[in-house]
Amino acid sequence: MRVLLVWPHFESFSFWNFEKVCEIVGVKYMTPPLGLLTVAALLPRNWDLRVVDENVRMLSDDDFKGVDLVIVSSKIVHRLRAVEVIKMARSRGLPVAVGGPDPTLTPQPYVDAGVNYLCRGEGELTVPRLLEDLAKGVQQATYNAHAELADITKTPPPRFDLIDHRDYLYVGIQYSRGCPYHCEFCNVIDIFHNKFRTKTLEQILAEFDLVYSLGYRGQLDFFDDNIAGDMKAVKPFLRGIAAWMKDHHYPFTLSTSVTLNIAKDPELLDLMREARFRFLLVGIESPDPNALAAAQKPQNTGFSIPEACDAIYRRAGCTIHSGFLLGLDGEAGDIADQMCETIDACSIPWVMGGVVFPLPGTQLALRLEREGRLFEMAKGDRILEIARDQISAGIQFRTQRPPADVLRDLVRLTRHAFDPEKYMARCGEVASKLGTIPVLFPGLRLFLRNLRTLFRLMVRMTRSKRTRGPFWKAFWKVVTKNSAGMEAFATLSVLYLHFDAMLPFVYEQLAAQQAELERLGEEAWLEKKLGADARKPILAIAAGR
Repeated sequence: MRVLLVWPHFESFSFWNFEKVCEIVGVKYMTPPLGLLTVAALLPRNWDLRVVDENVRMLSDDDFKGVDLVIVSSKIVHRLRAVEVIKMARSRGLPVAVGGPDPTLTPQPYVDAGVNYLCRGEGELTVPRLLEDLAKGVQQATYNAHAELADITKTPPPRFDLIDHRDYLYVGIQYSRGCPYHCEFCNVIDIFHNKFRTKTLEQILAEFDLVYSLGYRGQLDFFDDNIAGDMKAVKPFLRGIAAWMKDHHYPFTLSTSVTLNIAKDPELLDLMREARFRFLLVGIESPDPNALAAAQKPQNTGFSIPEACDAIYRRAGCTIHSGFLLGLDGEAGDIADQMCETIDACSIPWVMGGVVFPLPGTQLALRLEREGRLFEMAKGDRILEIARDQISAGIQFRTQRPPADVLRDLVRLTRHAFDPEKYMARCGEVASKLGTIPVLFPGLRLFLRNLRTLFRLMVRMTRSKRTRGPFWKAFWKVVTKNSAGMEAFATLSVLYLHFDAMLPFVYEQLAAQQAELERLGEEAWLEKKLGADARKPILAIAAGR
């Protein structure tokens, strides 16, 4: 059977696609579609498979010729294009299967588009059922496996051979799924039922071997929700990774997502350094313990956030990229001051600050809807209009604090985070204290690509009056204090070019929301945004005022 697997185009104008970074590095897109490549690995090996990542090149009519089945994977941000792809295939008489997080949580748009096989849940559970029905000639089916969890110790290595790794900034793999914590704004716990599962070390080393054999060298990102969800179990795993890396002369640098409380375990930090982790995504969310408690994130309380970040920098040798959330119930009136102080004290360059976003199906969204606080725009299919990123979306529910104050704080936080002088100063500070172990020559192609990228970065930073002084001041600080941190400094500086390109749009969107709020007044503005819920009793607001 000949199968076309499609990863739909992701809206190019977004904080999350790193378009400007890809441009300066000289690649086509951020990372290949790991979920789709995993689905491909679950299909029979003798089938003729072809992957089209529309972020690398768009589908053409020729792609559908001779195809027996089209498989589409989709997230919320892909929905509109995924529906178009489904209709394109159906208009040619081709059967279509669709799966992924969005069809699992919001299936109706895909049903309406005419999909033949709706896969709700993990591919390890739905694909075998799909294969059985295809063998029987079944032409229409829905596989409701979203209430089940797969045994990922049996998941085969993704089909990395179906993509050209040279098209991408980095490659992703996955060790674990889920998270043991209960943060109410996160949909991971709803998709994976608050269960934390891992693959075996042998599985991951097999994936390392596969990627290595295909000639890839560079960053490997663990697409885990929290790789240290089980801090005891992850330690032997990290030792195994470190041994493989040493035996293969460190062909990769690693990145992943963790919680900030890993800083309380020095042994874990040492192991991450030994395994050559370089970049960590850490959800700090808020320095206000009351807000964290309300959001059900107590794991970030009871210790100093700046001291925890410093331990990660110096001991693990990793930089931190972090999210900060405004609008949490119970947050203090001076929360913007607290956040700006925390960002500077922690020397975090890459900061994604926004009003907490009520993703569909999360405990937060369900609670806000029960309380009559969720805006109409954040419900159902309309969420597509605001799903570009959590910053420009502004406010999407009735906050406990006055919405004008929350929006003002968001603008202030964003301007502080991305002020070029402050951003570059934080880059220089973190890189100059970073206890990283540099890999000087990971491979000729990557070495030359990095040199080219550094040269382009220097040219662009020097051309702009806004970045010229701050960049070179931070650059020489790293050179003189800790040259081993230069790779991290260059990476963080390149990211600024992407963020800076997005900021005018963000400020325009936030200004429009502020202007509407001021023009209508808070009461009329909330009535308009809440729609039918405007006349419901608001259950949880009085305590916050």
